[in-house]
Amino acid sequence: MGILQRTVGLTINTVAGSFFRNFVADTRRASDVEELVLMNILADNKNTDFGLRHGFAGITSKKEYKDAAPLSTYDNYRKDIEKLAAGETNILTSEPVKYFGLTSGTTGTQKMIPVTPRSHRIVAEHMGLLMQGVLFNIIPDSRRFDRGLMLINTVTSGLTPAGIPTGAGTSGGMQSMKRLFPYLWTSPAEIFEIKSQPDANYLHLLFALKHKNLMYIGAPFASAVLELFKQLEKCWPRLVDDLSRGSINEEIHLDLPARHRLQKTLRPDRARADELKKEFERGFAGIARRIWPRLLYINSVAGGSFSIYARKLEQYLAGIPIYSAVYGATEAFIGISLEPGETTYVLTPRTAYHEFIPLKFADEINPQTLDLEDLTVGECYEVAVTNFAGLYRYRLGDIVKVAGYYNECPVIEFLYRKGQLLNLTGEKTSEQAVCHAVFQAAARTGVELVDYTTVADCENSPGRYIFYVEVKLPADGGKNLRGTDVIEEALCHANPRYQAGRQAGKIGLPAVKVVKPGTFGELVKILIKNGTSANQLKIPRVVSDKKLVDFLDRNCISPGR
Repeated sequence: MGILQRTVGLTINTVAGSFFRNFVADTRRASDVEELVLMNILADNKNTDFGLRHGFAGITSKKEYKDAAPLSTYDNYRKDIEKLAAGETNILTSEPVKYFGLTSGTTGTQKMIPVTPRSHRIVAEHMGLLMQGVLFNIIPDSRRFDRGLMLINTVTSGLTPAGIPTGAGTSGGMQSMKRLFPYLWTSPAEIFEIKSQPDANYLHLLFALKHKNLMYIGAPFASAVLELFKQLEKCWPRLVDDLSRGSINEEIHLDLPARHRLQKTLRPDRARADELKKEFERGFAGIARRIWPRLLYINSVAGGSFSIYARKLEQYLAGIPIYSAVYGATEAFIGISLEPGETTYVLTPRTAYHEFIPLKFADEINPQTLDLEDLTVGECYEVAVTNFAGLYRYRLGDIVKVAGYYNECPVIEFLYRKGQLLNLTGEKTSEQAVCHAVFQAAARTGVELVDYTTVADCENSPGRYIFYVEVKLPADGGKNLRGTDVIEEALCHANPRYQAGRQAGKIGLPAVKVVKPGTFGELVKILIKNGTSANQLKIPRVVSDKKLVDFLDRNCISPGR
């Protein structure tokens, strides 16, 4: 490690430690901090169009704010955001828009979320400094500060009529960090600009394999890390050859200037190539620690429906912990996890003003909300945020459960998005229940689950759920595979309302349709082609788009019943 990198590491360690201590202090007076955050937001934006319409200048308390501004959804901002995209200012915030973050579109069409310099800085501080400060406490060896492999890109998808960049929220935020890339990650900056994920992954691997002391692997979601290891297993002979020669395989799509710049940073390393070849030839069980002996953790969302990928990663990781560090959205940073392997998050009181709608009122247009100090452990709520970028009492659509408190801050568990709910007759079957049912069916029928999604079939009478599953097929090609009874039993156990609907004849027997191998890989390509960023890609667990349903039906090898 060079002197400059040591200096950067020492600086980050010092600042991150201080940031974490300040966060802990904030959690001891979380209600006061949140009110201070809200008053600052209102004061900063009192003379904007939105602030003038809602009387921000005269608001002195949380109650007055709730009385003055109703709860909102994206539709309430659509016209204002169009004005911002066209170059108008002082509409929602006094600050200019730095870029527009595009949401993943998992539960509907993509939304353009404004990001300002201040909102970007707040998220960057919490994503970087707070997360690092937490890691120092839970994984002390991370203080040695070495580089990691980061699966993310800086690709912007376009420009608004006024020339403001648009793209995944993570992409826009990364642009301003380019000078730090060489000290944080093994990949040169050019690799983060590659649109093709397989090509980018190959190059991420090539440069990470050179670095034996790799400290961590990071990605937005565990599915991306799994794809990385699958590609390593498939492409290792080419990677070893490139490493030995100090070259980049001609099959990797790069423009000539980028290829030339990357090529200049490579040097032949036959000794490392030979060392890696021996490990790959031994097989891929526990390969991560064998090729990177000092690898400490994987930083990636691995809870909820992403647990399917985390389970598959274990064959490569052999005990290396997965740290699901952050709970957030394009609209706001919500919480930080304080334990590896846990998928609960301490709410971060300085990232936004948070409100909570009791689940029983979540279908109302403008229900009463609770503040963080008023929540009940074990109860479920929809989250609303007032952020630093012009969203006021904005309903995220996320349903969370309060798992406990850390000092005065609620510890929350993400359950599902409102749009990711199966609901034929008011039974409201959550993504969590569906995930449990699919895992149960796979385990009890003795097949390895690759991926899945569901459809609420209203054409059938009575309506029913259809499960599209991809599995590693048994010898008969899956034609006799049946998981319907197991899924039915698991759903009834997970959701008493579903069971009541079945018993009353309001909901039909679910169908299980097995799709061809590779179907979900093709679905990923379709989603990316339709505009979803590779950074934010999530397989939707509930599909309503007819074109996607037709695609799944065309790829069925077992028709269900």
